[in-house]
Amino acid sequence: MISSRKKTLNLRTIEALIFPEAVLPPAVLPAAGAAQTEDPERGRSPFERFAIPYMFQPALRPSQAAVAALRSFLRIFLGSLLFGVWGAYALLLWTSITNPLLRVAAMIPMIALFLVLLGGVLIGTTLVLRPRARGGV
Repeated sequence: MISSRKKTLNLRTIEALIFPEAVLPPAVLPAAGAAQTEDPERGRSPFERFAIPYMFQPALRPSQAAVAALRSFLRIFLGSLLFGVWGAYALLLWTSITNPLLRVAAMIPMIALFLVLLGGVLIGTTLVLRPRARGGV
């Protein structure tokens, strides 16, 4: 049975469905037909206006920014190194097995082990270079 209540999809509704954290509360929105006198976005930095990842911090000290950049660089470098070495040895294993069924059977645990090691690299870089709380605060 078709519902008698129809919900129209306009840009605001779609935006609220996709980005619920970016939708302004009803108290901040202007009334229908009323002219918008105050801009609720005024006084906020461009980084605070958009829905950005929760890990992004626009007000980092230079040392914190350097650690965050080093962590990202290490993740990319170590992940790429692991991918390259693992791919070379997986190809070596692939060519050394002549039976096609055994090739596929050998690759399934190789891929699973690669994913576990990649997760370990990502977790390891997070644990080694995680943000530390200041002692006096």
